[in-house]
Amino acid sequence: MICALIVAGGSGSRMKAPLKKQYLRLNDRPIVAHTLIAFDRHPAVEKIILVTPEKDRDWCRSEIIIPLSLEHDIQVVAGGRRRQASVLNGLKALGAASGIVMIHDGVRPFVSPSLMDACLSGVEATGACIPAIPATDTLKQVDEIGIITATLDRRRIRLAQTPQTFAIDLIRRAHQLAGRRGFIATDDASVAEFAGERVVVVPGDPDNIKITTAQDLVLAGAMLTRRASAGRETPPST
Repeated sequence: MICALIVAGGSGSRMKAPLKKQYLRLNDRPIVAHTLIAFDRHPAVEKIILVTPEKDRDWCRSEIIIPLSLEHDIQVVAGGRRRQASVLNGLKALGAASGIVMIHDGVRPFVSPSLMDACLSGVEATGACIPAIPATDTLKQVDEIGIITATLDRRRIRLAQTPQTFAIDLIRRAHQLAGRRGFIATDDASVAEFAGERVVVVPGDPDNIKITTAQDLVLAGAMLTRRASAGRETPPST
């Protein structure tokens, strides 16, 4: 089985908006709706799980999922206090299933079929694969008061994206181990690394942005308009 696990359980505090960032409208529909559509259209995806704040589950079904008329029957799972707990809840919803899971940020609406294909191919090597893009700026390491302590070699630095793709059994074990040992991470590759797994990196996509600020939302709107003009997206409804 190939499953897409869409994580949309955050509070969106950096957006400084009345709605959680995943529910803000990107042109004609909520950000997370664009993400769901992207995975729903991929022919290899057999199951989609959406992780949301517990109190939003019914609202997401009625206000986001049902109006989309998707091919997949989306399973909505309650998230946890942290992203890591939300992912683990999503993995638990898979039960004893085996196969591949693509864990993706709900606020990365421009994930492309070719990027999904690259991750599904890359995961075959070690059971763990993420997309990432090279760092282009000069990278400075600083101390606690902002004084530079080192300049890092950007040639070996990559900026992680999602979908981070794993053998289900592998990432389930890794999350369980992290939970037992109190290890906290900001992405699933770090959890796999903590468990001693080798994670393959495949080229990411600069368009695969994560929308976390108001400026990101403006940029995403411009990108969606550009993609619609190029025939890559359905034009917004009026």
